[in-house]
Amino acid sequence: MTIKSIHVGVDLTSIWRRPTGIFRHTAEFAKQLLLLPESEFMFKYVFFFSHEVHPDFIPFQQAFEAVICPTRNELLSKQFWFPWVLPRIHLDVMHYPAFPPPFTRLSCPGVVMTFHDAGPWRYPHAQTLHGRLYFRTLLSHGTRTCARVVTVSKHAKSEIGHFLGNRYLPKISIAPGAGRPEFGQLVSDTRKQQVRIDHRLPASFFLTVATVEPRKNLPTLFAAYTQLKQQLGEACPALVVVGRKGWNCEDILRYMATLQEHVLFLDHISDQDLIAVYQMATCFIFPSLYEGFGLPIVEAMTAGCPVITTTSSSLPEVAGDAALLVDPLNTREMARAMQRVLQDAVLQQRMIEAGREQAAHFSWEETARIYRDVYVTVAASHNP
Repeated sequence: MTIKSIHVGVDLTSIWRRPTGIFRHTAEFAKQLLLLPESEFMFKYVFFFSHEVHPDFIPFQQAFEAVICPTRNELLSKQFWFPWVLPRIHLDVMHYPAFPPPFTRLSCPGVVMTFHDAGPWRYPHAQTLHGRLYFRTLLSHGTRTCARVVTVSKHAKSEIGHFLGNRYLPKISIAPGAGRPEFGQLVSDTRKQQVRIDHRLPASFFLTVATVEPRKNLPTLFAAYTQLKQQLGEACPALVVVGRKGWNCEDILRYMATLQEHVLFLDHISDQDLIAVYQMATCFIFPSLYEGFGLPIVEAMTAGCPVITTTSSSLPEVAGDAALLVDPLNTREMARAMQRVLQDAVLQQRMIEAGREQAAHFSWEETARIYRDVYVTVAASHNP
């Protein structure tokens, strides 16, 4: 290969949103790209932002060129603005890490797409009709036409093969998520107490962190919690739900409202407060039906919080042997797991230690290395 310099564009127009899931993944690996040690190739990065450079990237502004998109409308930016602006920028690789690339063929030799999960196929009714058609169409097109596809777990890769065809598997790499080191730094008792006061948190509580939408399976968790509350009475800790309101959440919120004496909904909180909440929780329950990765599991483990999650999709892969795994639709099994962690201090400590070990298998630095290797592969294929 004769190339020495690789000019890479990365679409960061989505990260103005709350930093959850794919947006967290996108922001974290992109920052780490700028911090990687030099390699045999010189990388020049162009980062595309909506309206302004994102505050998290201001300290790194000397390490990349910024291009500002004038709209935050996903349809307009992807299908019209990117096809208009990219011919004016001479890139070797263009990467779309959050949402799929434009349908229009772009004047860039190599396009990379991150395909986070096959939810539009596996759980089609967990999206609006518009969202389902949009993502099925563009993800299918991207899988066919992109030089490389990246996904976040072995399970997600197998799902792409299942729904779109195993012939695409050779072009798919895996770049998992990770917990940031800050989640593992011990929060002081004074700071924890301030967070407890600010958010009116009880002395002890179970915790879940999830967007309020059908795929996250919160009604099963509420039913399991109700069973446990009936059994333990006042000895049962409260349940704290942290997460934004998502699609089709009205019935879930109404259900939550019937439990308002014992279930506290915090909506979105800052990362600094979230770290403290993870570290204060008795245990973390992630009852999701389907995830490409399941980032909150790794965040909780990094923070030293015991984890209960489900046997569904990628979650056993991410949790390893460090979590209690339950049937996502078995309320009794979920309630029993919560009771075990609550009442067994030895089990709690074992899960905390195993969780930290499991979380250490993932790092944003390694994820960024995987992406950078993909860029090299794509650039080389177009510059033999």
